[in-house]
Amino acid sequence: MKVTKEQAQQNKQALLDAAGALFKEHGIDGIGVADVCRQAGLTHGALYKHFADKQDLAAQAFTHAFRAGYDRVSTPKAGKARTLDTYLDAYLSKRVRDDLSKGCPLVSTACETGRQGEAVSRSFADAFVELRSGVEDVLPEAGPVGDKAALANLMVAALVGAMAISRGVVKADRALADEVLEQVHSALGMMQPR
Repeated sequence: MKVTKEQAQQNKQALLDAAGALFKEHGIDGIGVADVCRQAGLTHGALYKHFADKQDLAAQAFTHAFRAGYDRVSTPKAGKARTLDTYLDAYLSKRVRDDLSKGCPLVSTACETGRQGEAVSRSFADAFVELRSGVEDVLPEAGPVGDKAALANLMVAALVGAMAISRGVVKADRALADEVLEQVHSALGMMQPR
């Protein structure tokens, strides 16, 4: 039976959604294409109609997961301007920390990306640059560091690092995990004019 273009697009979305969540939760190397297919309810053949190989799937799933989360965070809500707190609240959330399949793929794949191919690295770099640009856009012109680009780099590194550390210690010491998120949120929040 021939698959319609609409069904093919739905299949690709299902594969990207499944891969994005599974890769964030288990890592790229911790998940096989069979796991992605099973989660999406599709066959290997369906996967390979859309992706050349696992690296292609990982790169596209990374971009897809980043885009979905970033658009949700960066799109101003009715009557509310996007601020630094918008990013701090989204990236340093205990709810996101406690559900590994949620949150920004920059956090869940930060170290693992270095072991992947160029396509995955490109997706990671593009996401980092976009997030950094979004943070830079909400920073004051004259901040404590003076250079908005340098401050935005520092802030994104702190967001990703704080969440990674908090996730790393939460099972052993929930109070420490919460403290990391709260203190980094507070320290970065001081960079925003009130």
